[in-house]
Amino acid sequence: MMRLAPLILFIPALATGASVVNSFDAPDTGISALAWDGTGLWAVDGTTQYVYQLDPSDGTVLSSFYIVDNTTAYDPVPGGATFLNGTLYVAMHYSTNYGKVYKYDTGGGYLGEFDVYC
Repeated sequence: MMRLAPLILFIPALATGASVVNSFDAPDTGISALAWDGTGLWAVDGTTQYVYQLDPSDGTVLSSFYIVDNTTAYDPVPGGATFLNGTLYVAMHYSTNYGKVYKYDTGGGYLGEFDVYC
């Protein structure tokens, strides 16, 4: 039986804390990154390497796509995601000091990538 972890959304409340505004089951069991685009929530699954666009009001999956992996020498793990100017950036960890950041439009279209060293 697949067990789904709940996703919990927070909004800023007084300076003393935050309040839970909604919670729902995650779309898959290996969610490793979340991003907010200003109106919607995006979840990245580290096991299946899928990106899910979620309706923040109820967690309904609105769309999904597979993360392009142009490096086959490693088993990458998505470690973070963010939005900037309508572009989704997904950070993939390949080794102890190397990774890539993949760029996508909101329709799942691949826009490119760049290497990161840490």
